[in-house]
Amino acid sequence: MARFSSNSFVRLFLSATGVVASLTVNVDDAASVKKAAALVAEDLMSFYTGEVPGLLPGPPPEGDYYPWTGGAIWAAMLDYRSRTGDTQYDDKISQGLLWQRGSNNDFLPANWSATAGNDDQAIWGMAALAAAETGFAGPGVDNLKWLDLVQNVFDEQSSDARRVANGSCAGGLRWQIFTFNSGYNYISTLANVAYANLGARLSIQDGKNQTQAKSVEDTFNWLQTSKFIDAKFNVYDGASVPECDQVNRVQTSFAAGLAVEGAAVMYNATSGEKKWKNILDGLVQRTIDVFFPDGVATEVACEPSQCNTDMTFFKYFLHRSLASTMKVAPYTTSLIQPVLKTSAQAAVESCTGGDNKRMCGLVWSAHGNNHTGAGPQMSVLGALLSLLPVETAVNASNSSSSTGTSGTNNATTSTAGSSEPSNSNTPKNSGARSGVSAGVVLGSLLLASFALN
Repeated sequence: MARFSSNSFVRLFLSATGVVASLTVNVDDAASVKKAAALVAEDLMSFYTGEVPGLLPGPPPEGDYYPWTGGAIWAAMLDYRSRTGDTQYDDKISQGLLWQRGSNNDFLPANWSATAGNDDQAIWGMAALAAAETGFAGPGVDNLKWLDLVQNVFDEQSSDARRVANGSCAGGLRWQIFTFNSGYNYISTLANVAYANLGARLSIQDGKNQTQAKSVEDTFNWLQTSKFIDAKFNVYDGASVPECDQVNRVQTSFAAGLAVEGAAVMYNATSGEKKWKNILDGLVQRTIDVFFPDGVATEVACEPSQCNTDMTFFKYFLHRSLASTMKVAPYTTSLIQPVLKTSAQAAVESCTGGDNKRMCGLVWSAHGNNHTGAGPQMSVLGALLSLLPVETAVNASNSSSSTGTSGTNNATTSTAGSSEPSNSNTPKNSGARSGVSAGVVLGSLLLASFALN
């Protein structure tokens, strides 16, 4: 795979009206990146029909997408809004988040709560947290603030009812919420790092809340003690109760990215405490080594041809989490920024598909288009946005749905979705959902390749 100069130009050919036009993107020029991001965001939103407010069409077999991807798309669009100043999607963002908040304001609405996992709920919580972090206009209903929704999610996931009570898995957050789902006895690393990520960022919003910070520290300690994050800072998929001694060693960029960002926020919150710096340094280096071969983001567990729909979203979170890490731990910039640039350039080269000849693909190292959809589109958007700073202030639109009390804006990070483990301890897909921590196709067959030395 070729490396790209950060000063090179990437050309997209656009033919929405049948007339081919070209857009030149310079990854070192913010205005140029914003123009490209606007087109990628527009094409991403073409997958959202609004038939069920807040959700992409699905779940399978009715459509391609599970409910968690709705939370993911609003987190992405909030990130887009905060980095470009484009407020045209404000109504859809606000309506989507509010429609799916549920009767208990915890993102477990009746239409899909029975099949939701802890990771799914956390992703929706992250979308609301992104709204608070970026100063998005408040919900405007029931005196709610975005942070109220986030706190409800975090409190529920902190409860003993969501966790393993006995054995060496004790304390681990379960993948599934309800006992009747087959993944209930699987302990997903993604669910646990999503919880820690949510708690770390929430603690900053809440004036460095020590209770939340302690929960984050306990979670990282548990993940390392249980070898879900090993001594070399590989972030593995999870394990089954009761003992968690057979760790599924498949690795996904989503889990690794959230772990990096969570550690970075704690490093910031503790004024560079040595423990958190050591964890952050290890996670950043290992994440780059595993997921950026030759400087281009690669979902190593499934590319080029075995990724399921859930996994096509993961590289968005990888780029976003690393961009956030540079903000809260600036010393990491020299290591992170070069791969974000080379990866973004390769990502844009994949955007040659669809009727408009600009839909983005999944495999960026192939220099061609492949597997288009909301996931690849969102991932390329994330790659572009990772090159842009957060705008200092973004005015809310004038729409009535965007009015209300704004969440606090003290966060030091921007925002931050599940795959199916595939060894003999892996639960079967629970039918109505896939969960982000389960969907790693051929995981056990690929194990030897990804359990790197």
